[in-house]
Amino acid sequence: MNKKDEVAVTSRSFSKNKTLVDELRNRYEKVTLNTEGKSLSGQSLIDFLKGANKVIVGLEKFDSTILDNLPNLEVISKYGVGLNNINLDELNKKNIRLSFRPGVNKVPVAELAMLLILMSLRRVHLSMTNIKDGIWSQARGQELTNKTIGILGFGNIGNHLADFLKPYKCKILGFDIQQIERKEVIQSTAEEIFADADIVSIHLPLTDSSKGFIDKKLFEISKKDLKIINTSRGGIVNEEHLFNFLKNNEKAFAAFDVFEVEPAFDSPLLNLKNFFATSHLGSMTEEGVIAMGLAAIEGLDENNK
Repeated sequence: MNKKDEVAVTSRSFSKNKTLVDELRNRYEKVTLNTEGKSLSGQSLIDFLKGANKVIVGLEKFDSTILDNLPNLEVISKYGVGLNNINLDELNKKNIRLSFRPGVNKVPVAELAMLLILMSLRRVHLSMTNIKDGIWSQARGQELTNKTIGILGFGNIGNHLADFLKPYKCKILGFDIQQIERKEVIQSTAEEIFADADIVSIHLPLTDSSKGFIDKKLFEISKKDLKIINTSRGGIVNEEHLFNFLKNNEKAFAAFDVFEVEPAFDSPLLNLKNFFATSHLGSMTEEGVIAMGLAAIEGLDENNK
């Protein structure tokens, strides 16, 4: 039992999970949890973390202002994947250690992407609405078999999605800055993918170069019935350009788990019939939460120097 370090957990889903909380308390005596379910940012985040020298964080933004006000902070352990919310340069300047396990959520996110791909082809969510409205519609969808799929970002999740697609005999086009080491995948540019693909699934990290990467230039060369799935990060797709594309092409479809601004209650995309959304729950399975949480707990001690 560690009685010296003070650990704070900003993540709401971690703080509500009894298995993870019990495991953390078995290892550390001094633990503070975000049990009120509040989204922490700015001063509320600073106030919550004051005194803690080790923290488990989710999507909370750690910029220079936040880090300047946490002089005791020694370790940040990431619950989940993606580091776009953490200023890595500031961590290095302040000698704050970081723990991050890539791929820990690859299974649930790839499964959600697969679900949204199938739904985009069959649009089954609309059938329930029609039935409630007294409409027994038998609108035709499309099959996944033999479709051309573009996967943008061939890291852990993109690779896992490609595994799921094997039985469907799809032509897979892959985009990544690294060489893709899969013989069945045709490494392509983003332009080549959008010109040829029936479905595009996004699995890129959010960086300065990927922000707004998918815009009207790519939509202009795509098929008019393109299906586009985003389970990575909001901001990679220009949402205004996507809105215009979907509005002008009724056979096109988009399904997003992430938005540039979250919660996305006011997004104009929600008013379109050919758009579907989930609330950033890609990794939110029972198994996924446990895997991410255990990795974050272990990262409090097993971290990069």
